[in-house]
Order: sequence, then structure tokens, then C-alpha cells
Amino acid sequence: MRIQLPKAVDEDLAADLEKQSVYVSPSVRGVRVAATRDAVDVDFVDDKDPEAQAKVQRYIDTMVSRFRKLPKKIFATNTRKDAAAYGRDVYGELKKRRWVLELGHGQVGLAGPALACMRALDAACVKLGVERFGAVHENYPALMPSEVLARCNYFKYFPHTVSMVVHLVEDYDKIDEFRRVNDHGTHLDVPDWKAFETPKVCLNPAVCYHCYQAMEKEKMSADGRCVTAVGRCFRYESKNIVGLDRAWDFTMREVIFVGTESWVSERRQKAMEAQLEQVQAWDLDCQFETANDPFFSAAYATKTYWQVRNDLKYEMRLNVEPGPDGAPRTIACASANLHENFFGKTFEITGSDGNPVFTGCAAWGLERLVLACFSQHGFDKARWPESLRADVWS
Repeated sequence: MRIQLPKAVDEDLAADLEKQSVYVSPSVRGVRVAATRDAVDVDFVDDKDPEAQAKVQRYIDTMVSRFRKLPKKIFATNTRKDAAAYGRDVYGELKKRRWVLELGHGQVGLAGPALACMRALDAACVKLGVERFGAVHENYPALMPSEVLARCNYFKYFPHTVSMVVHLVEDYDKIDEFRRVNDHGTHLDVPDWKAFETPKVCLNPAVCYHCYQAMEKEKMSADGRCVTAVGRCFRYESKNIVGLDRAWDFTMREVIFVGTESWVSERRQKAMEAQLEQVQAWDLDCQFETANDPFFSAAYATKTYWQVRNDLKYEMRLNVEPGPDGAPRTIACASANLHENFFGKTFEITGSDGNPVFTGCAAWGLERLVLACFSQHGFDKARWPESLRADVWS
């Protein structure tokens, strides 16, 4: 089905329309914005579903009617010295060599040079945090209390990506029924959904939340604090999950800043400069530009405008292998973020000036960086920059 739009939409809005359409209905496979960007083609799994068309229309109206365009700001670009063409079917080749291990929907493992590459990239990020900013190391669990995410408004703005963890109620009969129904040992059956508790914990969607939670009600004596941590993060992205581009379970390294507004802002700026130096050393094509988080459609227009207008998020987008049609592709592999004083207020953290602290962070998606490196430098170690060659190919 084709839906005509009231006017041609912005290129970024068109991309987000397509990406978030996977959450509209089980009866909708997705939408595709026409090349003229003034119409949307809807791909139905079940075109007999009477509610699906109405949901699609509400979704499109919500995304389009409130959207306000702001021009992107480019912080910097980098052009690699490696003149060879980008690789094709890089993910397939990584799987063939068993350097990527597919273990479930959006769940991958790394081995061989791909794992060595991720470790080398992470080591460079740790060095950046420690040497440039005096970051101290912290380690956090994969689980996060649901009430903490609720206080952070995660369920309000990102409900579509949350991964909740449940367990069976402490009830002998319900546990035994569950056990007996699953005696076959081939798949999971749920005989009674009332056997599950309301989720008290979720899988952590970002590393930095735990840092702020751990500082709750703290009164800082210094102008700021810098922490670095690495962890598994979890964001459910439905049919958008593919390869190393977009995983459900992925690894994030963060350098986190907590302090006064000027202290945090200055360090976010220096972190962006340091991230640019990294991609220059890694010899990667990239563009560093303003961006927005993937807010749910009902909050998309307002939150995106606020985030982009205030330059709160910059993404480092790296070129990867072209799409099936040969068109260039980029993926966000790192970011530099400001959160204003939201987390300071939420967790009652006060700075040396007595006011709620400001926070910010620099973050790297390590599996995506691995994909970008192999897409741009291939499988011939001679093409790899000296900054990575020995660690990756030893």
C-alpha cells in the first residue's frame, strides 16, 4: 500500500521513518520511503489485519506532522590514505573464517583477528580516557533495576528497545507446571504468563547509567570526575537487527564525565578532538556530525529537535561496505554526548558549587568499529595502519 505524504520529507526523517516502522505492528514488515520522499510504501505481512493500516497511518502522522528540520553541524571529517575499495560481504567473510560466531538473533561472538581488533580498539579508548582525562576504572553489572531506568525516563522515551529480565514466581505449583511443560527439552513453552513476576530488572542499555546511580546523593568536592568502563549493552531493534551493524547484545566502552557545566562541556569537546585523532591513526573514512537518539515515535519530534538544537549529541559515522544496490553506507561507531543536569537532578548529585552536576560521555560501539576496520582495510594485513596491524594480525 502506498501512503501519500503532505510534502516531501527530510532525508534524515525518511531514514528514521523506515527504521522505526518495525515497531508499528506484527502485521507490517516495514515501510519504504519513495525516492521522491513524498510517499511511503507499506509492506504488509498480513494485509487482512484490520488494525494494521490505521496503526501505520497514526505512526506516519506522528513522525511527520511534528518534525522540525535543523541542519546538521559537521564537527570534522577524515579521509583515509588506504585507496583500495571497500570490502564486499565483509560480515560473510568474517563468519566464513570463524572470526565472527553467530549465536542467536542479534547475538554474536568474536574470535581470531576480529577479537584482537576489538581488544586493540578498546585499549586505545582506555588509553585516551586515562591519559587525557585521568579516568578511573569502574566495572558494572549487565542488570539494571527497573526503577532506575524508570527514573531516567527510559520507559518514556525508549520503550521499544528495552530488554526486560523475568523469573518465575516463588510458587511450587507454577514452577512445577513450567518444568513439566518444558520436559521435551527442545524449545521454551509458557503454560501460564501469570507465573512470571513483573520485571524488577532490565538488561543495561548504556554503560553510563550505572555510574550516575552509584553516585546517588553524593556531594562532590572537586569540579569534576572522570570514569571509564566497558560493558555489554542491550537494545532490542526487531527486524533492524543485522550482523555487526545492529546487534541486540553489544559491547560499549565509555569515558564518563560528571561535574560542573563548564568542566563537562570542555571535556566533551576535548573527547571529540581525541576521537578524531583516533580515526586518523586508524586511517578510517568518517564524518563527525550532530545526531539524535532513537526516541520512540510519539516523542521523536520534540526530543530530536531539542537534542540537535543544543548540540547535545555528536556521532562519528564510519563508512562500511556498500549496500546491495551499491550505495554508500555509514554506521555510527562512536559518539560524544551531553546530558545537561538531568542525571544530576535525578540522582541528587551535587557539584562543588552546590548545584546539580552536569554529565556527559564519550562512547564507542566496539563491534561496529571492528566491522568498519575490516570494511575499509580488508583482510590483507599489509593494508592495515601501523597503529593496529601488529595487535590485530600477530
